[in-house]
Amino acid sequence: MKHLKIRPALEDDLPAIVKLSRATFDDRTEADHDYTPNRFNDWLVQPKRSVFVAVIKDRIVGFRTFAIVNEGRSSVCDAEFAHPDFRRDDLQIRLVEANREFIRQNYPNVTREFFFAPKQLYARRKELFYDQMLFKQDTLAYYINQTTFDLKKLNGVQERVGPQVRACNREEFEDEIISGILFPKEIFTTDGLVLEAMRANVGVMLKEGDKLLVDVTEEDEPFKSFSHGRLSRRSKFLHWECNVYAKHYILFQVHVLEHVKFAAEVLSPGNNLVIVINFLTDRSMVSSGRKLLEGILNYKPCDCLNLKQKYVHKEIFQQDSQNGDAFF
Repeated sequence: MKHLKIRPALEDDLPAIVKLSRATFDDRTEADHDYTPNRFNDWLVQPKRSVFVAVIKDRIVGFRTFAIVNEGRSSVCDAEFAHPDFRRDDLQIRLVEANREFIRQNYPNVTREFFFAPKQLYARRKELFYDQMLFKQDTLAYYINQTTFDLKKLNGVQERVGPQVRACNREEFEDEIISGILFPKEIFTTDGLVLEAMRANVGVMLKEGDKLLVDVTEEDEPFKSFSHGRLSRRSKFLHWECNVYAKHYILFQVHVLEHVKFAAEVLSPGNNLVIVINFLTDRSMVSSGRKLLEGILNYKPCDCLNLKQKYVHKEIFQQDSQNGDAFF
């Protein structure tokens, strides 16, 4: 691509990156839920994280950031976009190739990368790289506001649903949850990140203020469900982002109700708050979640996010057969 330059991002790039990010959304209201503007400056100073921009004639037309995790063996990409005018020119492919070369030179032990991907944007990429779609996640998203939130009604619904959940501490998470079978393909997803569920990644998986829940079980009985939630600041909204791992819709509902309470703790008159619930694709969960949040609690769906699917991908980096080094 003529005049294309890929370089590390700078603090002064933020206004151009925000403008670029908003241009990439087909539904412009979805841009109000973008996390890039709120995380960009932190990304620039995070250890083992790289941030790149693609520039054509002084115009920023592409962006990509990734972090090195799992003790230097894996990469996770949590933001990647290209201006629509340049998508047909394989701009994203060029960004990926440049990042692979950077990883090869600086993190030679990395052998794989994990990321979310809209399926329609990765058909071309799959032809050139070794992408593997691991599983799909469904999303439910609803507005919660101070004037309509009814704690008494919520408590009454919880009592009728039946099963209970309780808080899970970090030690319990490390000792029992990670080693369990609740995570699909042994993958933990949270707030834009796709991570291997292992002890080496706990420092990236969990942050201060996160809420962890498990179902109440008898002593020595394995957990049947787990959920994780955190507050996530977006361009014009606050999100309570939660991921629920449950195989039965009743347990799913119990976790969702508790996360609604967590979300309500940060409500204020000036907050635009959305609860976003992610879970392994399952029609019964979608149906029960909508019945609970729309039919019973009367929450309004956030249309630009609600009922969307996310595709969790894994890319295996090839190995040079002569020297064993990764090449891209």
